[in-house]
Amino acid sequence: MRRLKPVRVVGGAALLTAALVVVITDQVQRRTLVRREQRQLATAVESLAEDAGRLLAATPESAEAEIRRWAAVSGLRVTLIRADGVVHADSWTVAGLLDRLENHGSRPEVVAARQQGTGTARRRSVTTDRETLYVARLVGPRDRPMGFLRLAVELEPPARPWAAMVLALALAAGAALVARLRVQRFLGRVARHLVGWSDLPPTADLEALAEDADRHFRAERERLQRELDATRAALAEVSEGVLLLDRDGCLRFANAAAARLLGQPAAIGRPLVETVRDPALVTAVREVLEGEGDRLTSCGEVQGAELAVRVCAVAHPLLAAAVVLRDVRGERQLERARRALVADLAHELRTPLTVLAGLGEELRELGVAADLLASMERQVKRLEAFAHDLEELAAIESGRVRLEMAPVDLGVLVGQVVGDLRKKAEAAGVELRTNVGSVQLATDPRRLAQVLTNLVDNGIRYNRPGGSVTVTAAAEGDQVRLVVTDDGIGIPAAELPLVFQRFYRVHRGSQSEGGSGLGLAIVKHLVKALGGTVQLASREGEGTTVTVTLPAAGP
Repeated sequence: MRRLKPVRVVGGAALLTAALVVVITDQVQRRTLVRREQRQLATAVESLAEDAGRLLAATPESAEAEIRRWAAVSGLRVTLIRADGVVHADSWTVAGLLDRLENHGSRPEVVAARQQGTGTARRRSVTTDRETLYVARLVGPRDRPMGFLRLAVELEPPARPWAAMVLALALAAGAALVARLRVQRFLGRVARHLVGWSDLPPTADLEALAEDADRHFRAERERLQRELDATRAALAEVSEGVLLLDRDGCLRFANAAAARLLGQPAAIGRPLVETVRDPALVTAVREVLEGEGDRLTSCGEVQGAELAVRVCAVAHPLLAAAVVLRDVRGERQLERARRALVADLAHELRTPLTVLAGLGEELRELGVAADLLASMERQVKRLEAFAHDLEELAAIESGRVRLEMAPVDLGVLVGQVVGDLRKKAEAAGVELRTNVGSVQLATDPRRLAQVLTNLVDNGIRYNRPGGSVTVTAAAEGDQVRLVVTDDGIGIPAAELPLVFQRFYRVHRGSQSEGGSGLGLAIVKHLVKALGGTVQLASREGEGTTVTVTLPAAGP
């Protein structure tokens, strides 16, 4: 796997840095040396300038002896130059050879001294061919100068920082090694991540791995895009409105049906409240986002639609909740029509049943066969019970049930209901048991007795000789729990979700005893009107348990 190119770059950079450090260090040392020597020369030339005029007026031989003494003391090269540039005396040249020296009037340091009083220059000496630092001082007035005093010192090249260079190179090599190891580890981690998205072996070239992984990434993105497009197309065809929200409650998706049911375009990317202002729906969404479980609610009429709303949590990295809107206007119209039909049917049955009951009395007086007359009376009573149940259900579902709340001793009420049904239980060979005690609650005693009568009657009817029905009750905090248990024939598991539906009768094989199919539907609606809940559990062949929970203080 090619992983060394970045390492080489880093190593080269480290070596280049080390070389730059060495060069910069050398230059700094040189500049420091020059500045130090320049300060020393400036100090010396100022201290000797007072005597330079006297020596320029003396003969070259006399001046030579003096400046050689100055040179011996200071370690500097001392030169006296007359105003015309001719060397008058020089500590490195004997007087007899001065005429061989070039005219110094054009030397940079002399030119600068003529203009500014003091001049400095750094150059190679014509005499020694070595790098030398010069300082020249004007002697006498600037308008009538006597000449110049010049001091010079050869600049020794500074010692090379070999130790620093070696250290810098060592550090650079160490840095390059560390960089190599770190880069190799990093590239190794990158390769391990890429291998999972590539068909190539782990030892393949990193660039090839990256290209193959990129190909897989692109293919996966295209696949997800196709799935997303298919999902959007499917949601666009469903009649229910679908809204998808993120964790902040902002709308991320809405299908066409949602916009139609809400009566306005959805504001994608904006808070839901900007699209839907129904308080119940907004509250349900907030509760779901806070982790309180799914919610069912409804919206008021929007554009003539009556909306049933389900809000549920969504397990997704970006989305948090889904809102499903369904127009139930047709269903509710059908429900209202069904209730009206049930009420009309119950009413219409009353007249013929009354006639049939009177006819039975007349037939009895005429001496009709007793068995035929008894059969007729049983069927009339059954139809009367059916009509009564229809009237009850119609009244309960339409909200016309009037509750008369009163303090109730549940033990007494249970005793009365069980007493009323005891003869029927004995005839069926079923034992009735109670375990209630004194439990107080505020409710409608007639309606609660109606609920309990239906449940105990079912326990007797769908039992077998030798069976039992047990009624228990207990207070649990601010609630009262009433339980009716039988050990009868039970209900098949597949039919349990249907038992509270109107007119539904469980298929019980050869069992001939049956009711109207309205008893449990009436129980469900009455318990709801009383502010409680009802639950049913059953196992076929083992029996049924119905649990009614009511608020102790009433609805």
